[in-house]
Amino acid sequence: MKAVHFGAGNIGRGFIGELLHNSGFEITFIEVDKHTVDYINKNNNYTIYIINDNYRKELIDNVCAVSPITDEPKAIEAIVNADIITTSVCVDNLPKIASTLAKGLKQRLSQNKEKVNILSCENAFYATDMLKKALMECKSSLTEKELDSIGCFPNVAVDRIALSTEQDGIRIPQIETSFELVIEKNKLKDPASQPIKGAEYAENLGMYLERKLYVFNCGHATAAYLGYYKKLPTIYDALNDKDIYASVINTMRESAAMMTKKFTFTMDELETFIQKILKRISLKELHDEVVRVGRSPIRKLGRRDRLVGPAVLAQEYGLKNDYLAKAIASGYHFDYEKDEQAVEIQLFIKNNGIEKAVEKYSAITSNDPLFAKIITNYKNMQ
Repeated sequence: MKAVHFGAGNIGRGFIGELLHNSGFEITFIEVDKHTVDYINKNNNYTIYIINDNYRKELIDNVCAVSPITDEPKAIEAIVNADIITTSVCVDNLPKIASTLAKGLKQRLSQNKEKVNILSCENAFYATDMLKKALMECKSSLTEKELDSIGCFPNVAVDRIALSTEQDGIRIPQIETSFELVIEKNKLKDPASQPIKGAEYAENLGMYLERKLYVFNCGHATAAYLGYYKKLPTIYDALNDKDIYASVINTMRESAAMMTKKFTFTMDELETFIQKILKRISLKELHDEVVRVGRSPIRKLGRRDRLVGPAVLAQEYGLKNDYLAKAIASGYHFDYEKDEQAVEIQLFIKNNGIEKAVEKYSAITSNDPLFAKIITNYKNMQ
């Protein structure tokens, strides 16, 4: 069996690549970084380390890599012959890979190939739907009818801490054993199949997506932004600050309370989930920098994303969102100069004020009660 995976970063090699390998797939990574491509192709394998298993070394073999920039025909050929296609390129980059993928799918169509499962394993709501939209809008676009005749597009919920360390100029993935990969069962080519071992196959993916984004990612981002504000380097350091820890767990609990209104989760179930997450992300061995977790704040401060999304929904259900409002405000203080989105937000605030920034980036207007909470918290942190 053959798999094509777009993106050979920490998630690509450390999470999805490991699962595909353990499911019996021969993997072709489509990757733009030349050093990573050369590294994988040197021995047709790569190494990962398991953080919470005494940094156990694991070899992933039967792999190769190809650059869509210098050898797009080979990438297209891999797509044509793939039994499954997956991505982990960061949701913002899905439009960038769409053209190459569309060309491969067009060739599959012309050769009367069977349908293929296409899964976008990104840290966002319904990322596979976003990829499908990008395929219809790129230069080599396909119609929705064409896409549905050649592909199946299940959405995915992903959860695994995947970091890296540098060896000889190459980033080597470091992962933890615990993970969650939930796949939209009814959209698979064969809903009864389980193509990726270790994944969970669910009828209602939405509740898992929102639990991941609105509880886990919500708490993770809160720790990052509050840690950055206090000039703490890692999530471990942030969660060892008593005030930050209290803010993080209360932010997650506000979001969890909202989830019990929207879905069938109980508060006890979500409290267990919260404790599990806090234990995972507070590992000292992760060396997980707050600037990594806080990156791309334009996306993370969006109305439907990890902080604003649950705050808005909590308000709609008549629930508290005070800690969520503080977390959002801390995100607007993320002025990390090496992050383009952070630089953009800070420049906008400087020229237009925090009020206009919240309206622009979080789509919260002044007549919304949440607006005043965010502004007050922001100004109290100055």
